[in-house]
Amino acid sequence: MREKSNQYVISIMSRDRVGIIFEVSSAIRDMGGNIADVRQSVLCGYFTMILLAEFPPGVTQRDLERKFSEVDSRSETAIDAVIKPASAEALNPQAAYPETCYVLTATGSDRIGFVATVSSFCVRHNLNILDLSTTVSDGEYVMILVIDVTGCASLKEVRSDLQQFASQTGLKLVLQHYDIFRAVNEINLPRLRI
Repeated sequence: MREKSNQYVISIMSRDRVGIIFEVSSAIRDMGGNIADVRQSVLCGYFTMILLAEFPPGVTQRDLERKFSEVDSRSETAIDAVIKPASAEALNPQAAYPETCYVLTATGSDRIGFVATVSSFCVRHNLNILDLSTTVSDGEYVMILVIDVTGCASLKEVRSDLQQFASQTGLKLVLQHYDIFRAVNEINLPRLRI
């Protein structure tokens, strides 16, 4: 019988520069790891990455911590790594969002507490935030949330309360099914011949 592999969630942060993805992915490869899923972004000059990787049965969390400590010691910028075992119950085999996913877009003037205000609506209606991104442009704050509505009592009630919430907060709020949002916002680039 084959031994079960170990899966870990690895979070990386460093000042942005060329080569961080190479250093991180090489360390994972050197430990026999396979990257299953990854999110990476540069935020205000800081490189951030969170990934899920699968390793052979003998690779422990402590082994990975030592490996990333070596990566940090050779790096021209400090690389902070946090490694946690992935819970089997938390791992979702589906790559796509479930059918119960919607996109909530919130737009308004930039102010303290914008994210807390919008997320408070989600908590009150038992809406699970699966993905969140924000940006500020010309004093306007734009927040896009992918939410799972499985836990809410009534989608009709959520839509009604959302209108009232928009009036109270002065925000422009749009709720649409994830598939509609994706179809409207997807960019289909022409294939290039090389």
